[in-house]
Amino acid sequence: MFDSLKPGQIVKCTVTRNVKRTDDYQTVQRLMRLDPDIKRTLKAAQDYRMKTLWVRSRGKRPWEVRRKASKIARPVEGATWSMKWFPHIEEDCRAVSKYISIEPA
Repeated sequence: MFDSLKPGQIVKCTVTRNVKRTDDYQTVQRLMRLDPDIKRTLKAAQDYRMKTLWVRSRGKRPWEVRRKASKIARPVEGATWSMKWFPHIEEDCRAVSKYISIEPA
């Protein structure tokens, strides 16, 4: 499956079953964050958090109260995303191949 993919080619990925292991969950999340739409949404959320950053005093010094990042990439069964294929992500894709299916777009 991975041998026929060329670098820079757009591939469509789908989560085929729920991910149970924490390591695999984080790997699938990392792969999902390669989708341009998810990247754009996460960047917009980060910019909004920085605009609305609350600075308070702690020990007579400014202390930034940082809010948690958005969880946009959720690897649940049926979730799909598209990304560019690169050879360096092949190892991650092989590690979670029992949870995701990859096909050329």
